[in-house]
Amino acid sequence: MKSERIKAYDIGQKKLTIVDHHQYAIIPWAEKVLEDKKSMTLISIDYHPDTNPPFWLYAFEKAIAYDPDREAELVEQYAGQVMCTIDRNNIESLKRVMPKMCNDEQINTAMTLGYLSDYHMINCMEKHVYSTGHHYRVPNGYFGQLTDDAFQSAEFKLEDLAQKPYILDIDLDYFMHKTDSLYQPTRMRIFSQLVKNAQILTGARSLKYFNYLKKDNFSIQECEAGLVHLLKEIVNES
Repeated sequence: MKSERIKAYDIGQKKLTIVDHHQYAIIPWAEKVLEDKKSMTLISIDYHPDTNPPFWLYAFEKAIAYDPDREAELVEQYAGQVMCTIDRNNIESLKRVMPKMCNDEQINTAMTLGYLSDYHMINCMEKHVYSTGHHYRVPNGYFGQLTDDAFQSAEFKLEDLAQKPYILDIDLDYFMHKTDSLYQPTRMRIFSQLVKNAQILTGARSLKYFNYLKKDNFSIQECEAGLVHLLKEIVNES
């Protein structure tokens, strides 16, 4: 398995785990689910939707190389072969296949393995309609915002969680400006409630996409420190 920097923070009574590449967030999700012995809902805030099928890119590239005329059949076959090597109760078996997982496949891999029972994907690109999960597209004027207006404009409602235990996951490539609400936390009732009620918190640095999407001159280290500070302020406020 390639080297992956995974850093854990104590955020008051909560744990925050930040990974270099977003697919590796599935590991703390799995650990929490196995510890609690129940699947969870995921709330993910990201520039990208990150809901491709499990091991799709690996299987697609292998299928095209072998027989392009049988692409659909072979993609399903090759992805299924990888899935069959994972014992959902054995984290090591999951870690062994991580080099074959792309950074937009972790959510539906977790759904297939039963770590997640549902997800809410808040992103800036697509409002997909799939047979599972829920997608919310943030309008252009609200990219990078965590304000109530941003969530409401995407038609996300706290009531949709229906008191289900959930994981809150945030990709740093969502924050494009130093003036985003990561640094100016105002009118954030919805996000604050999401943070306070989450079972665990995860995040991804996604350096390649962060650097590509950012509009201001600030570093991934500044962005990560800003997120950690914001989460601590929310968790510790009365």
